[in-house]
Amino acid sequence: IKFDSLIIATGAKPSVPRIPGASLNGVYTLRTIDDGRKIMNQCENAKKAIIIGAGAIGLEVAEALVKRGIDVSVIEIMPRVLPSILDNDMASILHNIIKRNNINLMLNSRVEEIIGNLKVEKVIVNGKDYGCDFIVMATGVKPNTELARKIGVKIGSLGGIEVNEYMQTSVEGIYAAGDCVETKHLVTGKPFLPLLGTVAYRQGKVAGINAAGGKAIFRGCLGSVVLKVFNVEVGSTGLTVERAKNENFNIVIGKVKWVTRAEYYPDHKDIIVEVIFKADDGKIIGGQIIGGEGVAQRINLIAAAIQCGMNAEDIASIDTCYSPPVADTIEPVTRAAEIALKKLKR
Repeated sequence: IKFDSLIIATGAKPSVPRIPGASLNGVYTLRTIDDGRKIMNQCENAKKAIIIGAGAIGLEVAEALVKRGIDVSVIEIMPRVLPSILDNDMASILHNIIKRNNINLMLNSRVEEIIGNLKVEKVIVNGKDYGCDFIVMATGVKPNTELARKIGVKIGSLGGIEVNEYMQTSVEGIYAAGDCVETKHLVTGKPFLPLLGTVAYRQGKVAGINAAGGKAIFRGCLGSVVLKVFNVEVGSTGLTVERAKNENFNIVIGKVKWVTRAEYYPDHKDIIVEVIFKADDGKIIGGQIIGGEGVAQRINLIAAAIQCGMNAEDIASIDTCYSPPVADTIEPVTRAAEIALKKLKR
């Protein structure tokens, strides 16, 4: 097939760890609608399920299965859920919520083997047996770069297709976008695999414009993400405390527990906001929020602040709105910035 321009948008595929027995019947991944249908069919006669991985997909699947009356265990090798987007202190809030909803949460735990006679029957975790009727592997995804490799497109250090800000690959006339691509992290400037639909959409738009002869730029991203688990909203953008320290940033943290509306107004919800600033110039580099409502809008606010290079004083002085049914007098993001600002001035 001849072409003037080509866009590679091959997405990602499940990343399945090398566990003995992972190929047994009754072990599923969840990436497509067909995957979902297979799991739903399995639920008809199942009593016990094990989810391997406590990322966003793992937690959402766990909630769905519990609501179908299935006994669910979630096994995570890291010391916390959502390990790539939350720090330990914020994740611990979710741990309590998950356990209260009758999920057996096993952290710092490794699945050593999956055992069964043709079909899965149990798993070995840290030397102990746990019976189950089926397993969902929610251990993340990785870029699908098979086509790109075959045609000689350069692959980056993280395993995704390497592109520039115009979404051009190393081969003239070939562009790439979406989960198969490495992009630039807007805080660190380093290669980054966000694997998010929002990023894929924006990259695809830029690639399409440029492939058709236009000129558009994708500058990078922050990995902004939001999800809902058992009626609790969780969001994150930029760097976590752990990653900021790994990147050798000296940081100051502002953290506050507040309310989403006036405290005296019915149906207000608790919200916990943590924002992370560089100690040298006070610029914001990350944020995490857990609350009953209003998390997405605040994560978007923090993301905008990071991209605009705002510091703690800038954010603390934002002119926010107020109305008892909608918002409290004090915006929790600005309050968290005030707390950080006091630390910065010491």
